[in-house]
Amino acid sequence: MTDSAVDLHLLDPAQAARIAASSPAPEDRWAEGFPREDDSAPASIVAKADPSPGVFGVYTLVPRAHGRVIGTAGFFGPPNESGEVTIGYGMVEPEWGQGYGTEAVAALVAVCRTHGGVTAVNADTDLDNIGSQRVLLKNGFTRTHADESLEYYVLRLDS
Repeated sequence: MTDSAVDLHLLDPAQAARIAASSPAPEDRWAEGFPREDDSAPASIVAKADPSPGVFGVYTLVPRAHGRVIGTAGFFGPPNESGEVTIGYGMVEPEWGQGYGTEAVAALVAVCRTHGGVTAVNADTDLDNIGSQRVLLKNGFTRTHADESLEYYVLRLDS
């Protein structure tokens, strides 16, 4: 990303394995509290992926202000046969409210627009996660419905 406060770096399998195991290498710069459980699960999928999911994989979030990994954002896989993808994102709590989530989601949407074939971007949040809901709304997503635990959102892209 350019002119941003946070950079997204595509995870490679070796990095993903370290995140999944919560075992940083000397060169890894992780923020306090990283990885969260929500970071470890997608990282373990990337670590075992064959072939690599490419641009529709998982990214680390690295604020330029301090250069430490604060969370992850990414895709639950490439576009399906209808051209839909589902995204997820999150970061350590001390970094909330800095705009990093909004920038990360905007970057994921840009990946979809750049690589084509994506007709819709889906996401969900916990009912009480107002910050995450605001991130989606700021990025043009529309709330579609809710169930007993989640709110669901979609961003339709021009084909």
